[in-house]
Amino acid sequence: MATLYIEPFSGLAGDMFLAALLDLKDERFTLERLRDFVRDELGDLCTLEVQTVWRQNLSGLLLDVVPRTDESKVHRGLREIRALLASTRLSERVRSRAESVFVRIAVAEGRVHGCSPDEIHFHEVGAVDTIVDVVLAMQALEWLGIERVLSQVPVTGTGVVKCAHGLMPVPAPAVAELLRGRTVRIEGGGGERLTPTGAALLAELVDAFGDPGRFTASAVGYGAGHKDPAEGPPNLVRVQLGGPDIAADPGAGAPVHARARVWLLEANLDDTTGEELGLALQQLFSAGALDAWCVPVTMKKGRPGVVLCALAKDAERVGLERVYLDFTPTLGVRSTPWERLECARRTVVVEVLGCPVRVKVRTRPQGRMDERDLSPEHEDLVALAGRSGRGVRELERLAIHHAHGMVVQLDVGRSAQDRHQ
Repeated sequence: MATLYIEPFSGLAGDMFLAALLDLKDERFTLERLRDFVRDELGDLCTLEVQTVWRQNLSGLLLDVVPRTDESKVHRGLREIRALLASTRLSERVRSRAESVFVRIAVAEGRVHGCSPDEIHFHEVGAVDTIVDVVLAMQALEWLGIERVLSQVPVTGTGVVKCAHGLMPVPAPAVAELLRGRTVRIEGGGGERLTPTGAALLAELVDAFGDPGRFTASAVGYGAGHKDPAEGPPNLVRVQLGGPDIAADPGAGAPVHARARVWLLEANLDDTTGEELGLALQQLFSAGALDAWCVPVTMKKGRPGVVLCALAKDAERVGLERVYLDFTPTLGVRSTPWERLECARRTVVVEVLGCPVRVKVRTRPQGRMDERDLSPEHEDLVALAGRSGRGVRELERLAIHHAHGMVVQLDVGRSAQDRHQ
């Protein structure tokens, strides 16, 4: 399983990510191939220029997507971006993943501004350079055969940033919304370090932030941001192409899936209210827990109580222990290392009653994909139910039906391409 490890130690933007992928110097993903792809799929909208630059004591590639038209007057909405993507000859998987990134941004912006995703008109994010960044990033993952993306906890920067809506705090409201429930590092100085496009790419591609543990890299690339602030870390992102330690499921011919070490954290509580437990669970998720739950138990003196449990990767373990001590009266936290088999997963976007719905797709060891492996995003279904007047269960069945046909078609096409190569 080809794996990409992203290190946004100084934040991330779409052009930085794309430049870092180019810096891998892989013959499957070159500037010449990118330029041909942009010309064939997007026409005469922009040119691509690349140069090596220094950011403090490190060098990396700087990518410029130069529009050929006056993009400052163009404000595309989700409908226009989807139409633009539909007019290309992108593979269904690339188009779906790129569209899903913009859906995430539209949903986040809609929450920030109090309107529906379809009412959002993107400013910076709807410009040609951002569309190119997102589409080419998804195309790069396909050309490089990357099936799994990991990432460190990203740095957001601090201070304020000037955008189309005026001065905004850092992290920008859309960034905070896109990564709500995930751990970020609000540090780094120098203003905005993590852009909405960068945050949306991470949200789309990475299930949880943290260090990969043992990892074998075959190529390393650095992508530079356009600013070179003296404050904070060098304005670069690093990517490593390779793979973590993996193991095949028992049985000949089984596909490989990652086996990762996680920590099970536990604390017994018999003097905590339901409201306090609910808050503690919310805080555990906000601190980066992979999962969190309560189990009823009988404690000493026959008292009813609960065991508050959380599952975490190494990078989030200390932060989660702090949540236990800050939000419950426990005198200690137990930690036990566990190994878990992590199924590969991805997200596709399907159209249900004219609206986009994200669907998570699970790949099981030795398992043929079926409807058990498809899970529509509940928030998308609820929003669609409100607009259409249909029930959530009916919409869920429609989304699964559409996603099943799409995924089967994608996998058949990929198998045919692999045989051809």
